[in-house]
Amino acid sequence: RFDEAVASCDKALAIKPDYVQAHYNLGNTLRDHGKLDEAVASYNKAIAIKPDYAEVHNNLGNTLRDHGKLDEAVESYNKALAIKPDYAEVHNNLGIPLQELGQLDEAVASYNKAIAIKSDFAEAYYNLANALLELGNKNDAFIHHRRAIKLNPENSLFWSGLAQSLRHISFTSIDDDLLQDLLFLFNQTTVHPIDITHPTLSALSHHTEFALALTLVGALTPGSHLDYHRTAAQLSGIPLFLRLITLTHVADLKIERMLTTLRRLMLQETIAGKMQDDGLPFASALALHCFTNEYVFAETDEETLSVEHLEKKTSELVEQKQDVPSSSIVTLAAYRPLHMFDWAQGQTEHEWGKEVSAVIERQILDPLTELSLRPQIPCLTPVQDTVSRSVRDQYEENPYPRWVKTGLIEKGESIGAVLKAAPLRFDLGDYETPNSPEVLIAGCGTGQHSLYTASRFKDARVLAIDLSLSSLSYAERKTTELKVSNIEYAQADIMELGTLDRQFDLIESAGVLHHLGDPMAGWKVLADLLKPGGLMKIGLYSETARQHIVTGRSMIAEMGYTSSAEDIRRCRQDIITKTENGDRGLEKLFNMRDFYSLSECRDLLFHVQEHRFTIPQIIDALDVLNLKFLGFEMQDQSVMTRFKEIYPKKSELTSPTLWHEYEQKYPDTFIQMYQF
Repeated sequence: RFDEAVASCDKALAIKPDYVQAHYNLGNTLRDHGKLDEAVASYNKAIAIKPDYAEVHNNLGNTLRDHGKLDEAVESYNKALAIKPDYAEVHNNLGIPLQELGQLDEAVASYNKAIAIKSDFAEAYYNLANALLELGNKNDAFIHHRRAIKLNPENSLFWSGLAQSLRHISFTSIDDDLLQDLLFLFNQTTVHPIDITHPTLSALSHHTEFALALTLVGALTPGSHLDYHRTAAQLSGIPLFLRLITLTHVADLKIERMLTTLRRLMLQETIAGKMQDDGLPFASALALHCFTNEYVFAETDEETLSVEHLEKKTSELVEQKQDVPSSSIVTLAAYRPLHMFDWAQGQTEHEWGKEVSAVIERQILDPLTELSLRPQIPCLTPVQDTVSRSVRDQYEENPYPRWVKTGLIEKGESIGAVLKAAPLRFDLGDYETPNSPEVLIAGCGTGQHSLYTASRFKDARVLAIDLSLSSLSYAERKTTELKVSNIEYAQADIMELGTLDRQFDLIESAGVLHHLGDPMAGWKVLADLLKPGGLMKIGLYSETARQHIVTGRSMIAEMGYTSSAEDIRRCRQDIITKTENGDRGLEKLFNMRDFYSLSECRDLLFHVQEHRFTIPQIIDALDVLNLKFLGFEMQDQSVMTRFKEIYPKKSELTSPTLWHEYEQKYPDTFIQMYQF
């Protein structure tokens, strides 16, 4: 009850103008409600009456930090510490603006002082971990993130911090606590499964039963035997592995081979009527995994015939109104999407166990929901451009990308606060964040981008457009599922958006312009939709970093592969075989996640339209469009650390010319994309 609180403070001060506590309380109230200038004035009045009031100096520092006045905030915190040197909260608070100013060593020292005074200070451990991570010390960052979580396991921010420190960690040993932490991370709304796939696989490699299964399957030779039932039962008892393959596809050739082999053995067991219930959790997780990677695994002619036989037998059981065995449902679902079968919808009315119910929901009910949403999506522009039509048709066949869980930001900040804060630290000059920014996502795909942006920026109103109704209906379903209400989806072609009678404070288009027939024309359309002083985030393919993709696309053209699912599978196997026979030109593909999903592999190697750029070309484009380069946005902070070691001046971070020079030395820097 903000107005009443302010009124009470004012009454107190009318009676006693030099009442320090009332000035302090008023400052706190004003700060809580975003009235920062008025809060600063109240704190300064309190300090004028009582200069040695450490708490007021601390809260003044917090307010100045909120205001982006970092140097003044540091000064206030230091005044508080001069009065009260053992004030743990102030040491922690001081570390935050120091870190945002890029003074990482000083920030680490402040956090350590806070912890030395208050050994159970969870927030200080978390902040210390973030600073260490930015310094490239991922192992110590991981230790301190886990310490913060142990002290306060309910804080989801701490869990997302742990996920960031885990991204590139490989374990040499594991314990039950680590396995539980990893499992818990998969359930956090702020954590994207991709971020923790590598450390999870690293941990599982030290899990006795998982490592044994991987070894036994890997050692199989033609004519040798593996006890499928025993292996499936063992894997069913490893919740972390099941959760991983249920939520995302796995970019690991050994895992792919294990799952491909076990799928084949499962089919044989099902046909023979030998499937047992204690392996059902693994079988269901495998079916979900195959649906998510869109059945990218290789399939023999024998398997194809067996699947046809199993489907025919299942169809007959349905026609005869007999119960279909759970094993038949999950095995078919591991080879084909259930919603393609005429009898599938009727299975939603049966009572299944939780494992099969999960498969029914994802493979039948979710696609039905998307089908019902499809006609409800508005069309803002026609799709007339020839290339746009071809790209649309590709994504109508394969909504891109298929995903189950994404990572959202728990508490959005203003655009300015996000871009000025660590790790970006962009110099925005006199930029003022609008209160309710209008945001355009140009090419939103299946919704991960729009959901992330909608959660990242406070009070944002997001218009997310795409060519593909299949992708948009997927995005709409997931957005409803996550109860996000500030996104409006619509079908539109970027090339036609010039007719849109709207302008935007922020436009984001990552991984889209390079698929247009004329990227510069499309970029110009977007630039014209930007409000004066607005911001734009663009993602483009790097010519330098994608030479292995060029090699792959050349091989595809030479061999005459089409973009059918069968040819993509065949092409993948040929690339794997070539590499194993000593051809290293395509080896990098194995390290790219896109190689391990059908639609993403199609996007990677078979796209109907692809342009690639160099940084000098981007510089020229920015000049033509009258845009100012603010900096690259990177998830891998080790790149930034190395760049700053070579080019230590702050101004050099925003020099595209120096980044071009850096990319020539380290050609894989932008292997995903330039994002700036």
